[in-house]
Amino acid sequence: MDDHRRRTGEELEQVTDHIEEGIRAGKYTWREIQHAITAKTREAATTTDQYAHENPWRVIGIAAGLGFVLGLLLAPQSSDE
Repeated sequence: MDDHRRRTGEELEQVTDHIEEGIRAGKYTWREIQHAITAKTREAATTTDQYAHENPWRVIGIAAGLGFVLGLLLAPQSSDE
């Protein structure tokens, strides 16, 4: 899965570079940029969904860990002075 994630990251970087180049050259309209971003967002969501289905316990563990850390950070601090 790490190879897929790396490949997806490289593809996203290439698309980003391509869009930036198109913006500088005036090749793309706002609608075209919006469409490209929407397509990549859907692709990322599909990849995330696939990963979650293939590794449900890992995703649950990550979510629980993040929830625990956020709970610690957001919990009111008691002052025992």
